[in-house]
Amino acid sequence: MNAMVLAAGRGTRLAQLGLGVPKALVEIGGEPLLARQLRYLHANGVRRVVVNAHHLSEAIECFAREYRSAGGPELVVLVEPELLGTAGGVRNALAQLGERAFIVLYGDVLFEEPLEPLVRAHRERGALATLAVYESDALEGKGVISVDASGRINGFVEHGDFAPGTRGLVNAGLYVVEPELVATLAPGVASDFGHDLFPAALARGELLAVHMLAAPVLDVGTPGDLERARVAL
Repeated sequence: MNAMVLAAGRGTRLAQLGLGVPKALVEIGGEPLLARQLRYLHANGVRRVVVNAHHLSEAIECFAREYRSAGGPELVVLVEPELLGTAGGVRNALAQLGERAFIVLYGDVLFEEPLEPLVRAHRERGALATLAVYESDALEGKGVISVDASGRINGFVEHGDFAPGTRGLVNAGLYVVEPELVATLAPGVASDFGHDLFPAALARGELLAVHMLAAPVLDVGTPGDLERARVAL
């Protein structure tokens, strides 16, 4: 399979650290976050990875040039002069991702669980997209997903208000996506998976499914999360 790493965000939540690098290149355990993600994808059978870039894109392009000389998956960098959002960025990369289902990985999360069960679940269900999720009571600032008894998604709440102790299924930032789902978007128009594309697909009656992860993912989107990830690794 091919994969896309969403790395075009401005990294505003990490700006207070005074980092002079894009979020995808923050150092964790002695190496850039993106290097860890690429190694994970390559170890799980991914042979081509597309990375989008916007904030400090020159640094990501420089990293890619050095990375290509060291082996690993084929790496393509697409610079977005104007931010296209999570779904819009993938729409912009469709020509590079091919005609088969592909992986979408958010640029501020780290995974350790194998991809094969997620991909197998996606194929068995015949869904247009299958989202990796984990159960948690730490829902503040997260995308939370509701499902029916069969595991079919029936709703999304992006950064909602939840009572303390409320448990829910958190969007882990890892998807298997069929290209025809993203192809419904107009090229060059900003769009978000959780706010726009997925709710629109549900409204059309499309099948979106979840795959439960055994444990929460490592999220490095905030200074506190980044520090916890550095300690954990």
